[in-house]
Amino acid sequence: MPMILLSKGAEILLLRFHEKNGDRVGAHPGDRLPQQLFEEAAAESPGVDFDGSMQSLLEGNLTRQEGEEFVLTQEGYDYLYKRAGHRMGEG
Repeated sequence: MPMILLSKGAEILLLRFHEKNGDRVGAHPGDRLPQQLFEEAAAESPGVDFDGSMQSLLEGNLTRQEGEEFVLTQEGYDYLYKRAGHRMGEG
């Protein structure tokens, strides 16, 4: 599996699955979050560039979109908990 490089914005969005409802409850493949939560994450993080962040999660198969919801994939779970990747600019 190739290493996935994420921007800070994309990583913040992916972490929303781990921090549902403000609680660090953990995430599981198949978990769903509404698009609104990702928009709120961007609004709560001034100075972070979110342009293209959701698209990079979709293209990396870390999430998939079903209607107005985003679903965590196995690859997204692996990134969060098995560290099969890292943020762009870090080595």
